[in-house]
Amino acid sequence: MRTIRHPLSGATYDLTEAGTIVVVKNDVQGEFTAHGVWISGDLKQADPHLCLWIAGRQLPNRFQQAAAALTK
Repeated sequence: MRTIRHPLSGATYDLTEAGTIVVVKNDVQGEFTAHGVWISGDLKQADPHLCLWIAGRQLPNRFQQAAAALTK
């Protein structure tokens, strides 16, 4: 599960195995789609950009790929 803390609000964004995001702020939580649309929970607002960022396709790390190529 990927997790990130929002730099301004301090809320924690966790990606679930189902592809939804659970946001927790001040012991209140909500579940959102990858586009930040509320699904359930008491917390009804989330940063849609951060939701999409954490739930989006993960690209390979180019620096790790370059380092691996040098060691071959």
